[in-house]
Amino acid sequence: MARGCFIPLVVLLIAHTAMPEDDLLKSLRVVGKEGVNSSAARVAWDRVIVRGPAVLPELLQAMNTSDTVAANWLRTAFDRIVEGEMKNGGKALPVDALLEFAKDPRHAGRARRLALEVVERLQTGTSARLFAGWLEDPEFSYEAIALALESAETIKDKETAVAAYRAAFTACRDLQQARLAATQLKARGVEVSVADHMGFLQDWYCVGPFDAKGMKGFQSVYPPETGKVDLAAEYQGKEVKIRWKRYHVREPPPNGGAAHVALVNLREPLGDAADAVGYAYTAIEVAAPLEAEFRGAADDNFTIWVNGQRVFGFEEYRNGVRLDRHRFKAKLQSGKNAILVKVCQAPVDASNTEPNWEFLLRIVDASGKAIAMKNALPPDTKKD
Repeated sequence: MARGCFIPLVVLLIAHTAMPEDDLLKSLRVVGKEGVNSSAARVAWDRVIVRGPAVLPELLQAMNTSDTVAANWLRTAFDRIVEGEMKNGGKALPVDALLEFAKDPRHAGRARRLALEVVERLQTGTSARLFAGWLEDPEFSYEAIALALESAETIKDKETAVAAYRAAFTACRDLQQARLAATQLKARGVEVSVADHMGFLQDWYCVGPFDAKGMKGFQSVYPPETGKVDLAAEYQGKEVKIRWKRYHVREPPPNGGAAHVALVNLREPLGDAADAVGYAYTAIEVAAPLEAEFRGAADDNFTIWVNGQRVFGFEEYRNGVRLDRHRFKAKLQSGKNAILVKVCQAPVDASNTEPNWEFLLRIVDASGKAIAMKNALPPDTKKD
């Protein structure tokens, strides 16, 4: 290992004596960014390692930092001590302290996972026992839900099985797990919406195509983005006059094999177009102000306004739509919130004979759980 790799542990040595945790994390960030070499680094590293298993809880605690560089160095020290002790049968490892650390959801997920992995090596079956009660855990919910779904398959009584699958579905943050739970519920006569559960926006007004002017649509400004959206407005489109059209996403069955559960396909309401721009507008209502996480993707390009403010823009042609490719935060106000999406369409050529004109967008909290919201669009009086 290079001598510079030991620098962050100089800080750990100091922290063991008198340095408060806040100063420890601050120092780690400075050292991690600067990467300064020091002749004292190897000495510090060796002295920390010599402290042995007793220092492991302190190392885990120090990993409660957003500084990934510092956290990685701390993990290196943690792994060195654990592996050295495992050669002696692991008897000196502080299993109880590691287990208590892993149980506390306030700690950093990566550090909790490290602690639980060590406990599992010494006490096989610990993870499975804990997962049974961790459906909502911020770090281990995926494993907990996987175990719950597997367990539900063994339940013979229909009502009991439905309750088990409902609990798993409610806790799901992973799309495939949600689909699996929904499939099992459907087989037992219970219909649930995966799209609603995952926070996808599915009710829209769409307008287009506008002329993209030789793939300049991303930078060009069109009437829908110049002020408050007027759903009764008529615009000059690429070739003819155009108006807003209501569009509802058709959610596929959970076991149907569709790539997406809430794809907004602009070709359906707006028709085929090349070198064009289209817009989609929706509105939601929330009970109180909050900062939400928007997750989505589009083909081609992706621009989003929330309550008239541009909150995201990404230009890349022929990039495809992938779940949660883009993530960004935006503030929602109490009551109604207007959301406008702009998506471009590339010209048709030899490399783009079947162009997609589509996007996905969902609104969740930091854990991926859909926020509580209501559709705030006016009643749909006709289907387009």
